[in-house]
Order: sequence, then C-alpha cells, then structure tokens
Amino acid sequence: MKGYRLYAIIPALFLLCGWFILISRPASAGMVLHDGAGQYSGPERHPGESEVIAHLTTEPAEVTAGKHATIRFSLSDAGGRPVQGLTLMHARYLHVVIVSQDFSVFAHIHPRDFERLTPRALKGGKFFVRFTFPKAGRYVVGLNFAVKGRPFSRHFIVTVAGEPKMAPVREDFSREKRFDGLDVVFKTSPARLAANRKALLSYVFTKNGKAVTDLRPWLAAPMHLAIVSSDLKYFLHVHGEVPGMSHHGHDDDHMHMAVPPKFGPEIEVPVVFPGKGLYEVYGQVGYEGRVILTKFMVNVK
Repeated sequence: MKGYRLYAIIPALFLLCGWFILISRPASAGMVLHDGAGQYSGPERHPGESEVIAHLTTEPAEVTAGKHATIRFSLSDAGGRPVQGLTLMHARYLHVVIVSQDFSVFAHIHPRDFERLTPRALKGGKFFVRFTFPKAGRYVVGLNFAVKGRPFSRHFIVTVAGEPKMAPVREDFSREKRFDGLDVVFKTSPARLAANRKALLSYVFTKNGKAVTDLRPWLAAPMHLAIVSSDLKYFLHVHGEVPGMSHHGHDDDHMHMAVPPKFGPEIEVPVVFPGKGLYEVYGQVGYEGRVILTKFMVNVK
C-alpha cells in the first residue's frame, strides 16, 4: 500500500514542477497570458541594457477595433523590482508611439495625458495609456524612457481583432507633400539608403512659396520622428536638429538640446536604419500652436 502511494505521488510532483516552470517562463513576442489581460513581451533586451525589462498588458485581453483599450506598461530590473530613477526625456517620463502595419494610423501619447505622475507612481514602475485602435490588424507600440539620464527604447506588437481590417501598404515615394497648410520637401543623403549606415534626412518647410522660419519646438526638440518598418520589426524614435545647432546628450538621443525658440525652414535628422526594408518616417514639428504631422516613405537596401 505504501509503495502504491509513492508511485502515485511521484507523477504528481513532476506535474507540479512542470507547471511551476511554465508559469515562471517569460512571455515570448505576442504571447497572451490568460490572467485577465493580454500580455506582450517585445524585443526588450539590448546589449548593455538587460537591467531594464518592459512588459505590456492590454485591457481587455482581446483588443477589438473601434473599442476603447487600456495599455499598461511595467518597468522592472533584472530582479523583478520596479525600475527606479526615471528621468524626464524631452519633457515627458514616457513616450508611447502607436503605428498600424498599413501605416495609416499614428499616435504619439504619454501616460501623463491620462493620469498625474506622482513621485509614488514613478517609483512603482507601472503606467498606462488609453487608445482606440480604429482598424483590425497588427500594430507596433513603441515605448521610450530614460533611467538616471540613460535613454531606453522598447517596442511591442499588439494584434487587434474585428472590423474594418487593414489594407495592404500603399507605396508612396513622393518627396514633396503638403501637410496642414505647409509644403514640405523631404530628402535623404545618400539618396540610396543602406542598412546600418549613417544617413541624413532633411526637411524644408515653405508656405505659399515662402520659407517658414517660425517653426516652434515641440516637447523640447525641433522635431520628433518615429520610424517604423513595414514588418514592424524595427522601431526608432529619433529627433531632428536645426542645422548648426549644438546639443548635449547620449549618442543620438539628444536628450538635452539647445533648441532656439523658433527656427526653419530646414530640419536635419541623423539616423541609422537597422535593417533592410520599407519604412514609414513620421515627423512632428510645432507651428502656430499646433503639431504638424508629416509622413514619408523610404526603401532601405
């Protein structure tokens, strides 16, 4: 009888150990953990940045097009403790960028748009934004923040159900467009962009044939740019410069810029595209009390 009980207990112990290992394993990209909220784990670890781990959850678990969703973020160190020392980066503690895979949807929002970020909230490492995804399909959700003055970037993929569904990407390589009353000429140097090579993007703003010289800083930068690949594998949040402008920051993140109160008509953007493929380049610049959104497409070889 004792032997029978032992044989019955051993499989149960193995089953219990296997269950513990399963729930202890971190989520892979796009995995949904059935804990009442969709949880996604993006390409969150970078060389030298493994001490900051980001997770994203959605409420409801299955996000549906046209319905309100809450997107929650948690930031922790390798030991699972809330990250301490969040610092302002371009006038915000966290920047959240949302882009649809068909490039038709763009949003740049912040947790402070939805709640007051008290010192206690900042120490807790948990934040949220609200967003209504207008179409079904895949979206990239990019997160940018700084810890003790050091910038970090994380991004996640969220899949949205329902209708209407996204259409295929419409390729448009035109270099002169009009946005909210401003004419914008977009150029790249070199003209043929290559992956992992330094490139310079440039914008020239005119209105009614005259140079626009009264562009204004927005969120402590001449221009904010979100650059997203069509497969959503690559996400960059970079910043433009006024030609000849001096800055002091970390690498290319330009956290502390000497931005003039007004400038124009030209803005330059140094950037390195991390891989080959089709990218949409979204730019945001201040003008006459509003934010002008630009978008241009590039093909990186």
